[in-house]
Amino acid sequence: MNRTLALIFILPLTAFALNEWHIQSDGFTSKPDTQPNVATYNSEQQVLPQQPTVNLTAPLNQLSNKAHEFLYKQGRLPEKLSDTAFSEFDLDTLKTLQAGDNLILAVDESRTYTLEISNIIEASNGDRSVFGKVTDDDKTSHQAVMTVTKNTLQGQLNTHTDSYKFVSHGEYGWVTKL
Repeated sequence: MNRTLALIFILPLTAFALNEWHIQSDGFTSKPDTQPNVATYNSEQQVLPQQPTVNLTAPLNQLSNKAHEFLYKQGRLPEKLSDTAFSEFDLDTLKTLQAGDNLILAVDESRTYTLEISNIIEASNGDRSVFGKVTDDDKTSHQAVMTVTKNTLQGQLNTHTDSYKFVSHGEYGWVTKL
């Protein structure tokens, strides 16, 4: 149980903190603003339309033999091939997710899980750590976490009975039952 908690919470947060430290360790390259701040009043109110939440009705990933072929040619197959489903992931949609959005993840031919996004942390380089919960068949909530970069995805979700890891290199990747 403690190892699972460490995998779910501590490792992603540690990786995120190290990434931020690495990005910020260059020092301050910008010069401070020497212009005084002046408060202004704008009598015209700007009303921005509310952004719609993403509620996917199709899975975020589609099972694909093309993904297996691509990853095989690239030498990026996972070490464990049993209980692995190869998929094409929609990274563009992942990059637009907001807290409160729902998405569907297919873990094999017959099983999907709905993830509700609870928090997103965006690094200064654009990488996003997405935290959410999965509601199981028995109505129990479990944790899910994923990190989305410019062209990769890594994540894990836990259910009452199983844990899954998902990885993509570009749009092609896999979901493995741990």
